[in-house]
Amino acid sequence: MKLKKVLIGGVAASMLLTGGLVAQASTKYKSYSTTVGPINGSGYSSYQTKNVAGQKADISHKSNGGYSVDVRTNSSGSNGTWARNLQAGDKRQLSNSHNKGTQTRLQFSNDLDTRVSTQSSGTWRSN
Repeated sequence: MKLKKVLIGGVAASMLLTGGLVAQASTKYKSYSTTVGPINGSGYSSYQTKNVAGQKADISHKSNGGYSVDVRTNSSGSNGTWARNLQAGDKRQLSNSHNKGTQTRLQFSNDLDTRVSTQSSGTWRSN
């Protein structure tokens, strides 16, 4: 009887650990660096494959040449919600409705009054 309880407890613990690991699984942070054109211009990161449908993407923005920039996720089928006024040192989570397995990238946009190209860089993961 004791052995049966120990086995059941071990199986339950394994399931909890495995479930916890699956919930934590996501894409790895990857670097991005893109030129964002002037006057509402756009720039894009490279693609990542979405692991969990609709899970927020994470971005850690390193720099944008002293300007603020807007960012969202982008795929061939949909766009995420814009995160406005991202500045150097900001970390954000980007809402989206991309499906699992979708190739997703970041889209950056300068403001209408930004009259120069800017260079955005940092790290991100699509989750």
